[in-house]
Amino acid sequence: MNRAPVAANSDIEWLLLTTPDDTEEAPWMTTPEFQWRVCALLMSILERYKRAHGLRWYLVPELKVTMPRDIIPRDLDLGPDLMMAESDDHERRSWNVTIEGGPPLFVLEVVTEESRRRDTEEKPLLYERMGVLEYAIFDPKRIMPGPKLFGFRRDAGGQWIKWAPDAPNTLRSEALGGLRLFVDGDRVRVLDHAGEILRSDEEAADERTTRADAAEAELRRLKARYGIVDE
Repeated sequence: MNRAPVAANSDIEWLLLTTPDDTEEAPWMTTPEFQWRVCALLMSILERYKRAHGLRWYLVPELKVTMPRDIIPRDLDLGPDLMMAESDDHERRSWNVTIEGGPPLFVLEVVTEESRRRDTEEKPLLYERMGVLEYAIFDPKRIMPGPKLFGFRRDAGGQWIKWAPDAPNTLRSEALGGLRLFVDGDRVRVLDHAGEILRSDEEAADERTTRADAAEAELRRLKARYGIVDE
């Protein structure tokens, strides 16, 4: 997406020019356990859905994303907590918007106390300039009035607008093919088009084990009832 260079002639443009990188030394780049668990669960759910439907989704957490200078006339790297781009799924050291041919389509940031201002005030501007289609913000520890899951997206005309909820704390994602993200306690989960909750690989394996155990228990009960002895 080609954009004119940004000139520092407004408060917003000055912020775009001066906001710091996502670096390992920055306080907002520390990863509390709850933040990691949110991303790990959501990524596993989306990866399983992707495999089941043969989708060309590249899903990755905390990968460096580099913006070209025609967006912001300086080097600036971001590290989304989770991102999805339509691309071949192979190992990368970074996502360069120019080399890859475009920005991520979907980005999620999980808010921490240290990152709240950056995630909710600075990054919406940066992801808008980058060309991201959808930016979801999850604030599981939010104590002020307001939703825990909210964000920004592009409308049909390409304008960057607030992401209207599909239901309270629920966002319907066009970038993710119409799947709906919703808040489940301190996690983000996913509903498919039929309204069914999608499972992670671990959850699906646990369900299969539970069903197998139940079937085995029922078989033992029937054998005992009818006096059947295994030879």
